Amino acid sequence: MPQLLKIKELSKWYNQGKERYDVLKKLDFSVEQGSFVVIMGKSGSGKTTLLNTIGLLDEFNEGSYEFKGQDVTRLKEVDKSVFRNKHIGFIFQQFHLIESLTIAQNIELPLLYHGGYTRSKRMEMIKKSLKDVGLEEKFKNYPNELSGGQQQRISIARALVTQSDLILADEPTGALDWKTGLQIIDLLVNLNKQNKTIIMVTHDEDLRKYATHCVYLKDGAFCKEGEI
Repeated sequence: MPQLLKIKELSKWYNQGKERYDVLKKLDFSVEQGSFVVIMGKSGSGKTTLLNTIGLLDEFNEGSYEFKGQDVTRLKEVDKSVFRNKHIGFIFQQFHLIESLTIAQNIELPLLYHGGYTRSKRMEMIKKSLKDVGLEEKFKNYPNELSGGQQQRISIARALVTQSDLILADEPTGALDWKTGLQIIDLLVNLNKQNKTIIMVTHDEDLRKYATHCVYLKDGAFCKEGEI
């Protein structure tokens, strides 16, 4: 499969007074199109920071980052926003749905930021995304009328609607009960079977079996499974 992204010797640190706190340490990381990659590690290992760096939400200090062959290392902030909206979908633990908007309006937001779609095309894309997550009947509902599992499905539909190349999932089952969480994982697995590339951060050992690849982080560096 073609390579989707490649990170080389990526480092990130914070300066605290005269001390330097290293968060990510010279990471080499590549992902092929169609992979389902799970990033594992304990709290504070750098998992979410790495995910946010891949999603161009966090800056890094050293190293290089290519996405579909394009060097995105030095993109300006406005260009990063455009790039994210075009290529990357996000799924968060806490859903991040806007309570005052309908489900359709929540899913429509990335399309409005993207621009270039007629209203009828946007409605068509929203309905397709809702169908993909099995909630097409919730088009006119509001988030507070849905269960936690349904709200997470809506956040997945929002991540899918722009037909992103990559879906980043940060502890997507963390706010859900065990049974509902498995339903969300099954949905992500089925999307991966449709050649969607997924990178998921989790601390749940049971979820690694669903991955095509699994990497382990400890103190900002990659390690072997038994070392975390």
